[in-house]
Amino acid sequence: MSCHAFLYESCGPTVQSGIFSGIVKNRWLLLLCCAGLTLGGCGESPPPAGSDLTLAWEVLRNHAEGRFDAELTLTNRGRTALPAGGWSLYFNSISVVEPQEPPGSIRISRVNGDFYRLDPAQGFQSLPPGESVSWTLTLPGWSVSESDAPRGAYLVYRDGAGAEQAPEPLPPVFVRPFVTAEQTSRTPADRVEVPTPAGRYRQNAQLTLLEPGEFSPVVPTPVRLERGEGEWRLDGAVQIHHAAELESEAGYLTESLEPLLGKSLELEAGGSGGPRAVLLRTGRVSAGEAEAYRLTVDAARGVEIVGSDAAGVFYGIQTLRGWISPSAYAAAEESLSVPAVRVEDAPRFAYRGQHLDVARNFQPKTTVLKLLDLMAFYKLNRFHIHLTDDEGWRWEVRELPELTEVGGRRGHTADERDRLIPSYGSGPFPDPNLSSGSGWYTRQNMVEILRHARRRHIQVIPEIDVPGHARAAIRATEARAARLEAAGDLEGAEEFRLVDPEDESEYRSIQGFDDNVVDPCRESTYRFLGTVFDELIALYREAEAPLRVVHIGGDEVPEGVWEGSPSCRALTEEGESDLPAYFLRRVSRLLAERGLVTGGWEEIGLAGGEGESDKSPNLEFAGEGFQVWVWNSIWGTRGAENAYRLANAGYPVVLSNAASLYLDMAYEKDPREPGQAWAGYVDTRKLFEFTPLDIYQSGRSDFMGRPIDPASLRNATRLTAEGRRNVLGIQGQLWAEVLHTPQRMEYMAFPKLLGLVERAWAAQPDWARRAEGRERERARARAGNRFANTQ
Repeated sequence: MSCHAFLYESCGPTVQSGIFSGIVKNRWLLLLCCAGLTLGGCGESPPPAGSDLTLAWEVLRNHAEGRFDAELTLTNRGRTALPAGGWSLYFNSISVVEPQEPPGSIRISRVNGDFYRLDPAQGFQSLPPGESVSWTLTLPGWSVSESDAPRGAYLVYRDGAGAEQAPEPLPPVFVRPFVTAEQTSRTPADRVEVPTPAGRYRQNAQLTLLEPGEFSPVVPTPVRLERGEGEWRLDGAVQIHHAAELESEAGYLTESLEPLLGKSLELEAGGSGGPRAVLLRTGRVSAGEAEAYRLTVDAARGVEIVGSDAAGVFYGIQTLRGWISPSAYAAAEESLSVPAVRVEDAPRFAYRGQHLDVARNFQPKTTVLKLLDLMAFYKLNRFHIHLTDDEGWRWEVRELPELTEVGGRRGHTADERDRLIPSYGSGPFPDPNLSSGSGWYTRQNMVEILRHARRRHIQVIPEIDVPGHARAAIRATEARAARLEAAGDLEGAEEFRLVDPEDESEYRSIQGFDDNVVDPCRESTYRFLGTVFDELIALYREAEAPLRVVHIGGDEVPEGVWEGSPSCRALTEEGESDLPAYFLRRVSRLLAERGLVTGGWEEIGLAGGEGESDKSPNLEFAGEGFQVWVWNSIWGTRGAENAYRLANAGYPVVLSNAASLYLDMAYEKDPREPGQAWAGYVDTRKLFEFTPLDIYQSGRSDFMGRPIDPASLRNATRLTAEGRRNVLGIQGQLWAEVLHTPQRMEYMAFPKLLGLVERAWAAQPDWARRAEGRERERARARAGNRFANTQ
């Protein structure tokens, strides 16, 4: 099957159409496919079903006041009746399901997080073979996507003594089509249209085919590219000459060319280049001081790549790889023609990042390595890996084996002594082969990932999310405490405990957990974190990889935490009134003592106010070097200004804006498109049109699709001169709530990643320098047309 045929047959509606979500995706996936960097298909294999029962889900209507009605239907396709009692049905739901007893004699309750239980109530009749029973539920929010439907349903029977039998997974929930306006509009204010063939045709009609010299054949767009005369021949006789310090880059080049030529090219340290050589060296490059390069392909003189440093040489290699015709990757000829060219280039931002959440749904090591390869090809240099969260702890810590043995597995459990409860449809079995709910990286896996990244000039930024989003760590350390208490080791049981067993605090996180925040008032919390940080340092040292920043999360701590903690009551009685700040001081001190910088989501730089939009930069930590990743940027809220407010206050900032840079948002409002939409819809165009140093240009409509009046943004916070210096760069986010397989992760990442790399590396676009008005819009459209033509 050809690469194009593979894409069209295996992927969903976005791939098959659209200005940016179609043309750009197909052309660049063709290049990656034929370059040996093939992305997976878009489907996912369902877990085995062990039950004759099936569930169907239908959204009936969305209401103006922000609630929706849905119908849940249970059908018996077996040969025996479902009894009137003695069973429970479990499932996960991203949509919140409030505890309720709808007509039909059932009871729905929340277990924790997004995990729910359905039980027959008094009066429920048995369900005979071939029969169905339906219940209408009224839920908060709205639902316009199949991604919102329940997942991972399974049945558990109990015998006469109440003992549970083995879980029986149900087939994947059948989602009935969204067809009416009440089903496809979130509220009457929703102006985002469901895509149609006619609408897609109108969009594509705006495009024109350009001649090769009218657009850059390289993504991201270089600072300068001048085509030359003639062609240079690349074949197995070519040698790679390199400066001694560029041995790694030279080895990488020959490895990347081997699939094209069928053999490895000979390496010569200290060679001076020539007509049949590729010369790699460092030197001055006029385009920039760091990570800059100059690539020259000359028909008579050969190829030379000069970098301002080793990273610059590496990026010159990527441009050479991209300059070679995509057809060469498919043909695998022994001799290739490379057109003459001269490229001078340097990045706009020093920080060019991609984030991946492997905690909520695990991604295997091979998938991470492939993502690192693709990041390197597009000159991204920071990999932010979200290793821990409520739903999983994904790396091995030798001194605390329960972190992975308990926190790295999800499945049916009564007490979570050996696994966490299911989340995001991970199902009842804690087997990594059956779902992405279970799995972790061994120590050797982590070292391999770090070495793979280091060789590609990618720094790996680990995230250990605390004090919130820490349920996996809490349940793991509680299991450890129970094991040691049973053995009589009471002192050992308390050594790394993250919560006070007498804590009576009542809270609920935005993801629905009531027990996911560590206690900042226990010394054991800091003993735990110090041990975790030391293990990280040891891993990076073994991999010889740079570790400069540890991201501690710090986000979404719910109201009500610690109010019932005896440990915190004692600390406040001693005069400590600001527990979040106390926690940050202690953790940042742990990191500083180890020579590391504290990083976190924007919440670690904000303080005061009752709601998130009322908070202001916390000046206590502004001069401490804290790095903040700013995400909460939904148009129409004050959060859109947080990045600039924090940068102006002195915080080094990485722009991670949800409304533009969250790749896990659905491409568009087709109900079949996977992804979330709480920050709006994010397609490749949204990333391509992001303007980092004037984000208000990106705010053309709010998350409901309503046009934003430019006048409403004129008084918004702007970057000061110091604030501009504090913007380190930008980062795309891939949160994992809907990333149940590597194929789904890749589907959400590409082609969106192409818009991200263009904005992270390429110079400020022409339209961003123009005054607001029609001329800016015409310039933006011309740039979009050029980008869609890129191949």
